[in-house]
Amino acid sequence: MMNRKILAIFTIALITASLFQGCSSLKKDTIIPGEVINKAMSAYEKPKSYYAESKLEIYENGKLSETANIKEWTDNSSNRKRIRYEANFSISGKNISTNDGNKILVYMEKDKKAMSMKAGNTLSEINNDYKSNLMKQLSSISKTHDLTYKGEENINGFKTYHLYAKPKEKNSILGDMNYWIDESSWFLIKCTSESSNVKTGTEYTKIKFSPKLDNSLFTQNIPSDVKIEDIDSNTPKENKIDMKEAEKIAEKPILTLKEASGYKLKSVTYTDVPGVKHKEIDQTYEKNGADQLILTTIVPYDSKAIEKDDTKIDGEKDITIRGKKGMSMEEPIKTISWSEDGFNYNLLIQDPTLNVDNGKKLVESLQYYK
Repeated sequence: MMNRKILAIFTIALITASLFQGCSSLKKDTIIPGEVINKAMSAYEKPKSYYAESKLEIYENGKLSETANIKEWTDNSSNRKRIRYEANFSISGKNISTNDGNKILVYMEKDKKAMSMKAGNTLSEINNDYKSNLMKQLSSISKTHDLTYKGEENINGFKTYHLYAKPKEKNSILGDMNYWIDESSWFLIKCTSESSNVKTGTEYTKIKFSPKLDNSLFTQNIPSDVKIEDIDSNTPKENKIDMKEAEKIAEKPILTLKEASGYKLKSVTYTDVPGVKHKEIDQTYEKNGADQLILTTIVPYDSKAIEKDDTKIDGEKDITIRGKKGMSMEEPIKTISWSEDGFNYNLLIQDPTLNVDNGKKLVESLQYYK
């Protein structure tokens, strides 16, 4: 739940982050008017329970490739959020997901597959307020997109504000995005994303707040011939090791940061992720008693083949590092990644005093552990 003071602070943070460009002009495509901000702040503070119906459409190369009709039941009346989500896909069939506050159960009817996992998250741990979640999303996307106000529009009987997000970088994964937000509840009524040859759209056709919800909605009986996979049992576990053990796992020396850099190696962990064709070794470095850097070495099971992903995330830039092609990102997180000697490396910079250029100098100074 978000109280008025926190919401006000958050809204101001959005403004100072250049989410709302301009101060005096009220041109629709350059500023979000003050009345919109005021309505955002005055909308409800406590997350409401609701029943909703929506539709999903996915287009590829201008042709409709997948559709889904969706129903949602969300209970926010107690400390633990409960959810039922039913989606009928035109290709993959019907999927049902339930969360009774303790366990999440997902059933894929067509594939005859089911998965379960612990819910374990209370409303106090995860903010389930759809308004504040939307504000966070807008704040995040404003770092990679130019966000503009396009006026008021009526969508399926809902009076909405239309916001448009245009990527600052070319070849953005998210691409052009549009948001239609209900003025009274700040519920996201419609959202579209268009990037490359793919266009996705979600649109709510019905929403009922504070409905009566039967407890049976949030549980489901899986057919006896369907085996339920326990996702928690496949959750990767981190094992604490030292650099000698790390070298044995990698089967050859890996890059490390020397203490002369001003950072001290705090811990080394090894993660073997089920179903993924690589192992990960994380070196965490501290300074002044706080974690400041994480150097990850990705070790493929096949030493002759490095797993490469040429997809560029919003904010990523091509760089040359240690004589190799790499990628860097300044916002929303500071990272540097590259491939070297059969491994993929990634440096996550948590030190607030460092920028990516400083991080590049650290990467250039890395040496192999001996």
